[in-house]
Amino acid sequence: MNLHQIDLNLLLLFDALYRYRSVSIAANEIFLSQSAFSHGLSRLRKRLADELFIRINNVMEPTPLAHELATHITPALAQLYNGLNSSAVFDPAISDLELTFSATDYTQFSLLPKLISHISKVAPNIRITVTPSEDKVPTAKLLSGELDFVLGFSHEIEKSSTIERQTWLQDSYCTIARKNHPQLTDGLTLDKFLSLSHVRVSPWGEKQGIVDRQLAKQGLNRHVALQLPSVMAAPYTIENSDYLLTFPRLIAEHVAKMIDIDIYTPPIPIPDYQLNLYWHKLNNSKASHQWLSQLISQL
Repeated sequence: MNLHQIDLNLLLLFDALYRYRSVSIAANEIFLSQSAFSHGLSRLRKRLADELFIRINNVMEPTPLAHELATHITPALAQLYNGLNSSAVFDPAISDLELTFSATDYTQFSLLPKLISHISKVAPNIRITVTPSEDKVPTAKLLSGELDFVLGFSHEIEKSSTIERQTWLQDSYCTIARKNHPQLTDGLTLDKFLSLSHVRVSPWGEKQGIVDRQLAKQGLNRHVALQLPSVMAAPYTIENSDYLLTFPRLIAEHVAKMIDIDIYTPPIPIPDYQLNLYWHKLNNSKASHQWLSQLISQL
């Protein structure tokens, strides 16, 4: 099919519906009435000879063809948008831009207090929206524009053809136990580490964390008595139990000021972790993204 055979405005309609799965929300984004949107969708269906979206449980679910088309249409529209806006002046002092982030509780704690303190002074009208992190790097949402940035972590340098990254912090792990733990009077040995029960933090429900993987390299394993999605909540389960928790030293030193815990060096080697800012490479030229990246580097 040649491009002149299709109304390119219908591609904006398609992209909005693919992202939101709702006619009313998609119509509102592209400033159409629901009836006009439905008429446009009907035209697109006829032109492509496919239903494209089928209503299931009040959600407009894409057909296989729609999924295939989205892999081409969404990045193409993003490139057009960036091209049209690349020369636009971005002044953070007067901008009322909304920036959307996905983050875990720990990455929020590690970056946002300092970042927001600065933004509130130099860019008071910019709005920040943070949503729970549902995946380590939700590439599809970065590509679609639903998210501008992801705050995440890694244990190694990642290379991606689509995702850019910037490290803002590197830190080590430590193991904590309640103050005066009766089995740790002589320190934390490997035997004690393996004999005691553990708390594991798994933001996305993983059944193995970095500690488990390091133990497995030595043919060892531990007993995990409690698994939690929250790094920030985890240390508070330690104060009144005999469990151990291995997690970021930055948090341990923070909570040690508030609860009675002892901090130990883990008896196994664990690689340092990095906290990263992720964004889609299609947005490299956006002035707002460049500004935020530079701001985090300065801070």
